[in-house]
Amino acid sequence: MVQAGELRERVVILSLVDNPDGTGWDWQEGKTTWAKVEQTGKRSLFSTVGMSRPEWRVTMRRQKLTLFQALRWRGHFLFLAELTHPDRGHIELSVVQAEPVQCTVQRTKVEKNALNNPTLATERVLSFPACLTEKYEGFAQGDVHDTLTHTLVAICPKAVTLRAGEVVTIGDARYRVQIEHTLSEYKNEYEITREVDA
Repeated sequence: MVQAGELRERVVILSLVDNPDGTGWDWQEGKTTWAKVEQTGKRSLFSTVGMSRPEWRVTMRRQKLTLFQALRWRGHFLFLAELTHPDRGHIELSVVQAEPVQCTVQRTKVEKNALNNPTLATERVLSFPACLTEKYEGFAQGDVHDTLTHTLVAICPKAVTLRAGEVVTIGDARYRVQIEHTLSEYKNEYEITREVDA
């Protein structure tokens, strides 16, 4: 049973919102609440295909909160992995610190040119937050150069849907979506890769 005096940390509840101009999504700060935040000493499998991270436990008074949301604590982004009810008055969250990065994807559509030939045209560029974790790297021996395949797992809010083959830009790097994992009720995961010289 958690005592009221143990809820000493201020935590901000974040919700995903559409950008007003329709160009994607971002996390928006909402209510601030008191919580108890502690490391569990375990690792959380917050991604089904990526590397695990140290797990934290956040306990707060019972309130409206779902795994579609996130938390901000002491400037850190907390990704919600699991929500339970240890007693009637509190909720307990398993979380990982995983600062999201802003990503963009360029959506294209097929149009006909003046000669009635199909051409690709940029429909719109969407911006979205994603938490990244590493996946195992592969090594391929090329004819002239050795290349390293850098593979990450982009863990996105459920509203963000990507398609295999699309190019995701993160900073100056461009990754191609290889595999979609969309069975979770609360998030989508995408294996994204790029090749770099070894």
